[in-house]
Amino acid sequence: MAKLKRVLAGALSLCMVGSMLTACGDSSSDSDSKSSSSKKDSSAAAASSSADSSTADSSKAESKEVKSADDDKKIVIHCWNTEFKERLDKYYPNNGKYEVETEEYEKKGDDGSTTKLTQIKKINGKEVVWVQNTNEGGVYQDKLDEALRANASASADEKVDMFLIEADYAMKYINGGVTTPVKDLGIGDDDLKEQYKYTQDVATDTDGNLNGVSWQATPGCFMYNAVYAKEVLGTDEPDKVQEFVKDWDTFKDTAAKMKEKGIAMLAGFDDAYRVFSNNASAPWVTDDKVQIDPQLKAWAEQTKEFTDKGYNNKSSLWSPEWAACQKIDGKTFGFFFSTWGIAFTLKGNTGDAGNGKWRACYGPQSYFWGGTWMCATKDINSQAEVADIMRTITCNKDVMKKITEGEQDYTNNKAAIKEIVDGGYKFDFLGGQNHIALLAENAEKIDLTGKLTAYDQDCNEKFQAAMKDWFLGNTKSYDDAVAAFKTELTKKNANLKFE
Repeated sequence: MAKLKRVLAGALSLCMVGSMLTACGDSSSDSDSKSSSSKKDSSAAAASSSADSSTADSSKAESKEVKSADDDKKIVIHCWNTEFKERLDKYYPNNGKYEVETEEYEKKGDDGSTTKLTQIKKINGKEVVWVQNTNEGGVYQDKLDEALRANASASADEKVDMFLIEADYAMKYINGGVTTPVKDLGIGDDDLKEQYKYTQDVATDTDGNLNGVSWQATPGCFMYNAVYAKEVLGTDEPDKVQEFVKDWDTFKDTAAKMKEKGIAMLAGFDDAYRVFSNNASAPWVTDDKVQIDPQLKAWAEQTKEFTDKGYNNKSSLWSPEWAACQKIDGKTFGFFFSTWGIAFTLKGNTGDAGNGKWRACYGPQSYFWGGTWMCATKDINSQAEVADIMRTITCNKDVMKKITEGEQDYTNNKAAIKEIVDGGYKFDFLGGQNHIALLAENAEKIDLTGKLTAYDQDCNEKFQAAMKDWFLGNTKSYDDAVAAFKTELTKKNANLKFE
């Protein structure tokens, strides 16, 4: 969920909760980057307990009480936007174990309106401090890395307790020796049993320890313009439209039909990338050797064909041109979006004119896109408070249900989702469609076992950039584009080799 969240973040840079929080009310988010972290108990007893549990089988972990350092008066959280902050402000009070102190602030909307909101100032008597840095240009990770390097020697009130991460660079931190396993925070299997497995795969290290948790699952689907569906395909019903996009060959045939009516099948170059990349059979990197999975080559070749034949509008993800394609008269049939993209991006870009005129269907393949994981730092002090935040926001079924109903965010709890689906959920933006039921089926099919590496962000971004030059005709062939990808990737990662 990263890019969107970057866009929403806008000018937000550094935001602290407490005496300085009043000035930081806006929210922001993206579809590929987030982060969180927590702190361990500094007492000898807690250290001993952590040492013992670190050698235990994580599958046997049980919930337990943990304590925090007595001299720690602040809970420090590193993030790149205010999405998680707003979830915590809204859903932790009256649900978490600890008492909170809150204060009101005003959030200004794009239309000039203001909304009064409440934000958490303290949890369990500790000031909550948010350190926010933009994702753009790798700033967030650079600042986080700097803080984590200094964490062991930092004062109790300066130590990072929690930080947020995204899937594309999760392994860098999960296997980086900078986190506390959630079992050492007292979060056990019974707490985690309703979470989707793939969300835990993202935050599981090579020793099998779960080092982060997410309140989100982000299964995707194909969002289509119901007006164009009726005009070109003769139906706008999701089950029937699915037959026109059920696999990539059929998808291509439908693109030709749309082109005859002056409608692009997709907005641009990157729209289908996550669908293909999530279905790769192997990771980007194994033993420092980079391999380009056949699924990635298939995406490149299909996108080149779509570009040459006018099946897309030649836009780039997050550009103004791409956003304009999401207008109900934007001459674009559909978009691949995960949960956040529907509620935040598509709904926002299409405006009131598009309300009730979009629908969702499965599309050619199951996939996910985005998500935010909370991690506790190795040097955590506010262990008890961070553990309670994690347990409340990612494991409490009732809280998770409220988040989905209140934010249109697909939450990481199967029991909560089932209650919502069985309750006849309807989304007005989609003409009353229960798209949560559709997403629930796709979420069960996501498998990331053995597919994640610390190099995923670099590989994904540089591969897409190199291929874009080929799509536009700046590079003569696919092989030339691959050569450019290799050159750019190894500039930063000299250890990597290509098969």
